[in-house]
Amino acid sequence: MVRYAGQEKFVELDGNRICYIDEGEGPPLLFVHGIGGSISNWAPSIEHFKRRYRVIALDLPGFGKSGYADADYSLEFFTRAIRGLLAHLGIDRVSIVGNSLGGFITLHIALYHNELVETITLVDSAGGHEFPVLARRALRVLPLNWLKRIILFINSYLLRFRFAYRLGGIYNINPYTRALLDEAISMAERTDVDQYLEAYVRTARTALNVTYREQLGEICKPTLVVWGQKDLGVPLKVGQRINTGIKGSFLVAIPRAAHVPQLDQPEAFNAALERFLSGARNSGSPDQSNGEVS
Repeated sequence: MVRYAGQEKFVELDGNRICYIDEGEGPPLLFVHGIGGSISNWAPSIEHFKRRYRVIALDLPGFGKSGYADADYSLEFFTRAIRGLLAHLGIDRVSIVGNSLGGFITLHIALYHNELVETITLVDSAGGHEFPVLARRALRVLPLNWLKRIILFINSYLLRFRFAYRLGGIYNINPYTRALLDEAISMAERTDVDQYLEAYVRTARTALNVTYREQLGEICKPTLVVWGQKDLGVPLKVGQRINTGIKGSFLVAIPRAAHVPQLDQPEAFNAALERFLSGARNSGSPDQSNGEVS
């Protein structure tokens, strides 16, 4: 499995073994990956921002190199793991950047644990819309073993073929997205593959039945919304609705990028995030008001 090349550390939190990295010095900046992802989903951003920030990234429980927990894999479950890690590192407040499920977790933290938050950045985030009824029903009624086999087939077989890259949320093939594909394809080789798939299904069952669309207006933290213009699974119109719902937020739509713009177009993504964070630090809040930039 291809991994980010930085120094990995491990800590036991509430009986869960959590893998994380903690690099650089400066204001703390936390990166949270999506379902099935890992620290490596942020490799180019970690390299860029650790020059001026204290960068923290973790493998969420059940994914990457973090251990499996017999838990509900709810948004609050993941939040407890993040809170525990931040407490372990002595961090009281942090800017959070979340992709997909990581964005959903970021929304949850901003709504229910906002004392932890300096700023939030939502990257092709879940949580701002309702998933299709058919998908939610399938996750609810299909047997667990069927769902595990479907996930394994999609990740370990279909993603080997170029036609499936867009379905997997990738627009450009470069060293970073190639590593993401390799990580997904190697899922079947994991010694703990059954527990990994259990965590995957439990997470999906929980997340697909929750939406914070009606609560977006309650978020009062400086917010950046970054979206890949070519995202098929969570299209740009979802990002536009999130931008409209969160007062004072700012939307950056990145061309030639899909569900993981931080890997598809890392230079454009890092530049957008850098501008946002610099504006928040220099003025107390970014100079922005529900705008959109391509």
